[in-house]
Amino acid sequence: MRAIMQRLYEKLEDRLREIQSESFPLLKETSQCINVCQETLQELRKMVEKNQLKDSKEEIEFFKEIKPKFYSQFIYYVKVFHIEINRPAASDKVQISYLESHLNRIKHFFDNNLDFYQYYRSGATHFDEVYFIRGQEDVRLLPDDLTLSIDHSFSTTQSYKVSKLFAYELLRIYLNTAISSIQLTDPPEPKNIEKKLQWTGAKVSLIELIYSLQTAGVINNGTADIKLLTNFFERTFQVDLGNVYNVFQEMRIRKKNRSSFLDQLKERLIQRMDEADEDY
Repeated sequence: MRAIMQRLYEKLEDRLREIQSESFPLLKETSQCINVCQETLQELRKMVEKNQLKDSKEEIEFFKEIKPKFYSQFIYYVKVFHIEINRPAASDKVQISYLESHLNRIKHFFDNNLDFYQYYRSGATHFDEVYFIRGQEDVRLLPDDLTLSIDHSFSTTQSYKVSKLFAYELLRIYLNTAISSIQLTDPPEPKNIEKKLQWTGAKVSLIELIYSLQTAGVINNGTADIKLLTNFFERTFQVDLGNVYNVFQEMRIRKKNRSSFLDQLKERLIQRMDEADEDY
């Protein structure tokens, strides 16, 4: 069943990218993404109801690893929608202060859940049967806003919190980018760039390269942010990369091949050097 759920998640990713590629106004785009997430969660629930989780191992895997991937997308888009619909139409200073207040809330959430965050990220398992098995609910472990409303047939004490961790990591990137877009003017059009250059590889590969360059700090002494680099590469290679922050989040939570494009580049470069050595 895991393979079927993975295909369902890939379908969700495709539908979200399709919406983002349409260049809708932000609130309309976000609203449509919320609807798609809701529909997919309903499909996921029906799938679980039809094919019952057979044992505790499968139940832990579902509520610890699988469901949070789906639900975090829903939480993220709901948060973005509410942030943007309430965003003040005011000066840059006021808008930055508003966005920073949401960043502070995220920091507060991570600070308050540091032990659980470290438990999850370290790959620990000793509390899994308490955290990710239905029927083990302890209201002291539930977020205040979820204590009364949680659906115990499709949730566990901490599966919601894992989803929130994923969503807030993505939301933090979104807020920092929104602040940077206010602080920085659009970069000038690059000059003397060959207009015929076009990216013909996978978009996710270019996004992986952009994040690698930004992380390494090799452009503008590390001061160039993701938005700046994305704009440059999109214009240079005549490609629309869509929401690079979502793609990075998906790359980050991969279990394997998190840097598949960079690994491929290294392998091919070494192969070329070896071939050149043989010719020499």
